[in-house]
Formats: sequence, C-alpha cells, structure tokens
Amino acid sequence: MMVGREIGEKYYREDFDVSHKPEVALEFQDVSFGQIEHFSLKLHKGEIVGFGGLSGCGMHEIGRAAYGIEKLSSGKVIRNGKEIKTPLQAIESGIGYISKNRDTEALILNGSIQDNIVLPSLTALSHKTFINPKDEKAMANKEIDAFRIKCNSGKQYVNTLSGGNKQKVSFAKWTAKGSDVIIMDCPTRGVDIGVKQSMYALIENMKKEGKAILMISEELSELIGMADKLIIMKDFKVTKEFMRSPDLKQTDIIEYMI
Repeated sequence: MMVGREIGEKYYREDFDVSHKPEVALEFQDVSFGQIEHFSLKLHKGEIVGFGGLSGCGMHEIGRAAYGIEKLSSGKVIRNGKEIKTPLQAIESGIGYISKNRDTEALILNGSIQDNIVLPSLTALSHKTFINPKDEKAMANKEIDAFRIKCNSGKQYVNTLSGGNKQKVSFAKWTAKGSDVIIMDCPTRGVDIGVKQSMYALIENMKKEGKAILMISEELSELIGMADKLIIMKDFKVTKEFMRSPDLKQTDIIEYMI
C-alpha cells in the first residue's frame, strides 16, 4: 500500500554462499586512529563485509578511514598495492563512498542530478580541458534509467527529489564511475520499502559482478540479510564476527553490541 505495487517475497539475499574471489580489493593493515586501535581487515572482490553496532561504536569511522577521510596515527589502508590517504586517492583507485549523511556529505543539493552523477567521472570525461556536454548527459541519463530515478530530466535539482531518489543518485554516481569497491554507510536510511528492495537487489548484483562492498548499518536485519561476514563493534573495538548463516538471528548478535 505504501509503494503502490506488490513487493513480492524476495527482499534480502536468499542464498548463503559466502564465497568470494581470492584477490584482496581493500586492506586495513594494523590501523589506529582516534579511539580505534590496531584494526586489520581484508576485503575481497565479490565479498560483502558488514559492520554493525550501536551509534558511536566506531563502525562509521572505519568507513571514513577506508575512504581516506580519517587521518591515521599508524597503519595503512591499501588498495591495489597503494596507500590511500585522501578521498581523491580513493576515488582515483576505484573506491566509492556513500555517506550516511546524505544531504550534507553525499550530494550537492543545489546541483542537478546530472552534475551529481558525473562529478566523480569528470577526469574520465574530459578531453584535455574540454568536457563534452553530450557525454555528460549520456552518462547521467544511463544511470537515471538504470536506477529509475523519478525526475523531469537530469537537469532537475537534487533538493527537489524524495529521499529514495536522492539515495539512488548517491549510488548512481559510483556505478557511473565504475567503482570496484563501494563503502556504504547506512545505504537505505530514510527510504521506503520499495526503494530498499531495489537497493538490496543492486547490492546483490554488485557482489555477483565481483565488486567489494563494505556495508555499515544500524539495522541488524539488513546486515544479516545481505552480508557474507558481519563484524560487530562496541566502544571502538571488534567484539565478535559472524559468518552468513540461515540460523543467524538478531538475538545472537545483540549481546556483543551492548
């Protein structure tokens, strides 16, 4: 009744296959910063690693460190053999970041849908100092169609869109760029159930395509439904790791969060 159509039975992933490619797409090597100490992780191609916990547990900071926003006091974040120290380096190496603060960090609200989508890809679109407007429009329209973003055209301002369509733009800018590693911080926050379903299908397809996904969420059901490996944090420390399983329940996890 909310979205005007039948959702159907499929919502989260239905498989319990945790296999992934052997190649490491992103690695934390003994990373310390702020209140986080000696954190290490290998994220592989075709793998979804989920982070869960209460607000303020440190999981959001892990995502920011992976994108080069947080300044590390020791350790390294490595992508394709190179250290990531800044967001620009992250973007150039094929890392995309969907911030939980959509309106202040993920999007330029006073910019058009087209401008937001093509922004990370301007270097690829440019020919010396010139960017062909037709190429920009074609890239944006491809993503608008693929994500079914409800708008009059790519020139429509993002601040006129619903929360769900704004979030689709947040995703579209990185799929347009062809990013192989996607950091998703609360990827379905503030969207309706219909958009959530389409986002979960997209994330599942990304895994099948071999993309590496770091999924941070405050919704345990979302993490249980989508992640191959689930890492729980409390007080800036990892308290427990769970592998994807049909028997895994929220009650198994909560004690490690509080």
